[in-house]
Amino acid sequence: MILNFSGKNMTFINEKIPEQEKEKITLLASSFPNGYNSTLSSWWAIDRECDAYILITNKVGGAYSGTEITEYYTLNWKGSLIHLIADPLKETYLEKGAIMNWRVHKLQIPTELQDQKEAVIQLIRDAFTTVGAGFDGHRYIAVNVEFDFSHHFDRGAMP
Repeated sequence: MILNFSGKNMTFINEKIPEQEKEKITLLASSFPNGYNSTLSSWWAIDRECDAYILITNKVGGAYSGTEITEYYTLNWKGSLIHLIADPLKETYLEKGAIMNWRVHKLQIPTELQDQKEAVIQLIRDAFTTVGAGFDGHRYIAVNVEFDFSHHFDRGAMP
């Protein structure tokens, strides 16, 4: 099943996580193969007005392992943690600029947000518009996010 929703864009911005905020982050994050831990010195996309932020918690695959990249994200929305797994797809190049494409294939929405699935999906779309390919969404004329939960080989467990 592929879900596509459109709606109002939130006001996410990319920024380095402030030191005082790092102490508040209670997520378990995996280290990348090079030893870099995503929550110790990384970037996040944050929408303060909406009380939401997204950050990467793990990355599997890529040139290092010779497989496609799969990225694990956690979206904190008003204190509720939404976990998702997404694959960055090929960029599309047009005369006007580049388009980044993503496929979200696993989504874990907490019980308290189950009745707001469409809002959660829109929030993810808005966050990824800012995330781009690596917290560089400003480089793209568009960021497309498709939700396809019909099939995928899971290369790792959700947090």
